[in-house]
Amino acid sequence: MDWIPQIFRRRKIDSDLSEEIRLHTGERTEQLVDKGMSPTEAALEARVAFGNRSLLEERSREAWQWPPLESIWGDVRLALRQFRKSPGFTIAAVLTLALAIGANAVVFGLMDGMILRPLNVPQSGSLYGTHYGDNPTWQSYPNYIDLRDRNRSFEDLAAFNMVLGVGLNAGKDPIAANGFAATGNYFDLLRIHPYLGRLFHASDEHGPNSAPYVVLTYAYWHTQFHDDPRVVGLSVQLDKHAFTIIGVAPPEFQGTIMFIAPDFFMPIVNEEQMGAPSLNTRATEHAVFEVLGHLKPGVTLRPWPTWVG
Repeated sequence: MDWIPQIFRRRKIDSDLSEEIRLHTGERTEQLVDKGMSPTEAALEARVAFGNRSLLEERSREAWQWPPLESIWGDVRLALRQFRKSPGFTIAAVLTLALAIGANAVVFGLMDGMILRPLNVPQSGSLYGTHYGDNPTWQSYPNYIDLRDRNRSFEDLAAFNMVLGVGLNAGKDPIAANGFAATGNYFDLLRIHPYLGRLFHASDEHGPNSAPYVVLTYAYWHTQFHDDPRVVGLSVQLDKHAFTIIGVAPPEFQGTIMFIAPDFFMPIVNEEQMGAPSLNTRATEHAVFEVLGHLKPGVTLRPWPTWVG
């Protein structure tokens, strides 16, 4: 039976079914009256012979309805009636579901970012971060230089910091922006090519505050500069210090930290202008957030020890 049109004619079908049952019961009652029974006795006998009318109607509907949809709709109506009777329980149930769904979404987001989806850079499988002493990330800039120049396991090593809450002024009111302060070889090590203009390189670094350049992320360029190609060469201010926009990163590159998408990249040698500690002393903690690089071909990883007790 074609049930699709019947879904939209539900009330008429229910009415026709009830009317048909009433007619059959009436006919049986008339037959019993003709045989000599009183109308009251005949009506009672007809109803008994016909069976439970409500149950019969329900079973008849099952022959033509779409069970999953009808069953779900019936459960929904029952649930709504129960919710109206117990508003306190309803609020608690809704809040519980909202918290559970939110927690699941957060957990899946973390799993998706950290495990299911690696960094969107070329040859990400050979890209690893370094571990210094008891601290898995932070180390001084001179220590990074020593490791970069003397290591035998990595093809090259780059470093970067997070620069948060910087005032970026492109001629109008300053806008709070977040970025990465990276070593000159950062983009070359990651094998990233510009979408527009150029990226900074190690050859741009000539000591402290020697490379006042900015590379915008594609998303920031799109939202704040409306895809204007004339942005290359534009002079801007980062915390009232003059910088020049030299390029735009490709759309797929969003930095090297999961869940943190920067607005711009700047050379780490100019980070002191943003209020960061000096890069020239080993005593300065938290000078470099992360050091990373590609392993050389043939280098294998040593399993991390499991400490017991």
